[in-house]
Amino acid sequence: MDTQDRPLVSAVVITRDRPAKLKGALASLRGQTYPNLEVVVVDGSADSVEPLVRRGAGDLPVTYRRDDGEGPGAARNVGIRAASGEYVAFLDDDDRWVPEKTERQVNAFAPGVVAVYTGQFAVRDGERVGGRTPSLSGDVTEALLRGAASGPTSTVMVRKTAIDAAGGFDEELPIWEDREWYVRLSKHGRFRAISEELVRRGFGEYDQLTDDFEAARDVAYPRFVETHRELAAEFGPDCERALVASLSLTLGATAMEAGRYGEARRWLLRSLRREPGRRRTWLYLTLSLGGEPARRGVRRLRRAYESLAARRPGLRL
Repeated sequence: MDTQDRPLVSAVVITRDRPAKLKGALASLRGQTYPNLEVVVVDGSADSVEPLVRRGAGDLPVTYRRDDGEGPGAARNVGIRAASGEYVAFLDDDDRWVPEKTERQVNAFAPGVVAVYTGQFAVRDGERVGGRTPSLSGDVTEALLRGAASGPTSTVMVRKTAIDAAGGFDEELPIWEDREWYVRLSKHGRFRAISEELVRRGFGEYDQLTDDFEAARDVAYPRFVETHRELAAEFGPDCERALVASLSLTLGATAMEAGRYGEARRWLLRSLRREPGRRRTWLYLTLSLGGEPARRGVRRLRRAYESLAARRPGLRL
């Protein structure tokens, strides 16, 4: 089939002051087996990396935009507006796509499917770690409201018409912007999971955990609840309680990782008041009594539950 007979895919890459990582991300785009791909780079670096982008993209068509620093959601929206493709996919500069990713996702779209997401893995000391093989598919709105696991943006490809219908990322959210966006997208069609691990994730840094917790507590939590509580109530009071419980659990876990143990207990107890049967919340609450030595255990527990949830449709986080 001729390249022009295949739908155009826009790969939106966001980057900020990490040229070496950006080169690797662009190399993974050049290595895609899919023949009709364009690159849209949104750059928030102090100094423009446009020459690096144009070299790094090789023969792929490139659109370059500067980012005004309003956050990852705003940066992705800049990329969405610049995208020409029928499908839009996202790539953070510290992540990498396996060569078959774009091809597999385009082939997975069908009438009524608005988003296709893949599994992921990380590499540490040359070994693959932390693999996730998702399977949550179909009408996922209620499951997402209840806290079901969903893929990070680097694993997701979305039909552009669905973005037009649902809107872009909420730029008022400093954190959880992807989780909130998936709920809105899911109202416009089905999600489809590809179980293969087709994205290599970069390891996150932990120097901003206090900022993350405060941003979630002060902005993201109340805005998320205000935006979606009425929708959750349409699925019944149990779903409404589960929405608040899952967000409170996430906030409690973030507080734990930031070393805010008193606040962690407060949010975990709030979660349990609404949903006392969620075992993960009890585990976190128990760990919160352990103080600083428990923090490493929290990170391991969080990764383990995310991996398990990815393998079991509807398992709530």
